[in-house]
Amino acid sequence: MDQSYILHIKNMVCPRCIHLIQKELHELGVEIKEIQLGKVRLFSPLLEAKKVEIKMRFLQLGFELLDDTPAIVVEQIKRKIIECVEADCARAMNLSDYLATDSTLSYARMAKLFTLHTQLTIERYYILYRIERVKELISYGELSLEQIAAQLQYKEVSHMSKQFKKIVGISPSIYRKNQRFERKYLDHIST
Repeated sequence: MDQSYILHIKNMVCPRCIHLIQKELHELGVEIKEIQLGKVRLFSPLLEAKKVEIKMRFLQLGFELLDDTPAIVVEQIKRKIIECVEADCARAMNLSDYLATDSTLSYARMAKLFTLHTQLTIERYYILYRIERVKELISYGELSLEQIAAQLQYKEVSHMSKQFKKIVGISPSIYRKNQRFERKYLDHIST
């Protein structure tokens, strides 16, 4: 399919994002063929004026319409990492194999592009995202640390705790006791 029929959108990370983008495009009179995280397929290409209007509306909402291929690849990698953590894929295969599935790029090429555009390695982003999920699950107060570690594919709770403390500065148990659940937006994961 011609790439002009596809919109690549940065910062779409959840079903609510899909709903919001769908609503906004409908209000702008854009006919959608299919929508998924980070990508919208259209029935026909957009006029440049409509594309500019969409870009402006998306920026107001915290989204970004992507035009250059490296930025699109980086967003696809981020989405696949999120899917991997959410879908428990790490038990079935390693991260590099998972990211390379359905891609024409080698993992080495993806890693180079990702680091160039984010100043993070793919592995570092994966760890940072997992820690944000740990923080989220702790804030719900429903699972033990052991259950959280198991849900996020850590082999041992001690490994999760060491990563957590290294990134957050305190252990997960102290984080839970403090009841100050400070989390980062997914598009602000950077250190």
